[in-house]
Amino acid sequence: MEVIAGNPEDQTRDEFPTAESYLDHYYSTLDGPPEEQGVNFFLFEHLHRIFHKEGLSGERLIDVGTGPCIYSFVSACTKFTEIVGSDYAADNREALKRWIDNEPGCFDWRPVIKHVCELEGHGDVEEREKRIRATIKDVLYCDVHQPNPIAPKVLEPFDCLVTCFCLEATCKTQDDWIQGLRNMATLLRDGGTLVQVAIPLKFYTVDGKRFEVFSADEQFLKSALLEAGFTDLDCHFRKRSVQAGKDTDYEFTVVIKATKKATA
Repeated sequence: MEVIAGNPEDQTRDEFPTAESYLDHYYSTLDGPPEEQGVNFFLFEHLHRIFHKEGLSGERLIDVGTGPCIYSFVSACTKFTEIVGSDYAADNREALKRWIDNEPGCFDWRPVIKHVCELEGHGDVEEREKRIRATIKDVLYCDVHQPNPIAPKVLEPFDCLVTCFCLEATCKTQDDWIQGLRNMATLLRDGGTLVQVAIPLKFYTVDGKRFEVFSADEQFLKSALLEAGFTDLDCHFRKRSVQAGKDTDYEFTVVIKATKKATA
């Protein structure tokens, strides 16, 4: 699979961890790092609920800010015929491509896939791996601060847009967050579904390096979606279950499903 080069400047940016260090820190074990105990299981179970139990489905899905990860696709690939991943960082796009192409040394997502398959009541891990890889049709450069986040690509609006841990990593202000949602909404058809996963941290640490993140409260997350043109919010919050430590500080994780209102 060819990965769109995107902005050449993103090759040298250091606002984010490397794909390798990020994957090792958060997904080398199913439950993730001790300071965020329970977050991964919460994430996997609610994505399973939305796509498998509730049956959210359609033709085309885009994930904005995919990072080097595939967990959002494990159940979704059974409900959508075409999935597009996207990320700002070339390192993340390349890591995702290596997994799609099943290159030697690519990250092993089988424990996550196995967990989700068990939630669905079966153990067809190998078949699900194949299906995920076959359903991902492209990996694009994206920048949520641009009116068209996937420019220069121009695509027909998608039926579903998923975004996980993206805005908190890329926004500096509440206005940035709201505008980022509005920009994402341009990729979604009227009446389409947004699935947002957020953990508004104050900071996090990977490989000893501290990364500052935009923090928001529960009320702002809801009001931002309404202001950006979404409705029918279905919010599931999980309070932090472990004491804040030196490596991160956050209050909650949330999974939100919302509908894009029709534009005038």
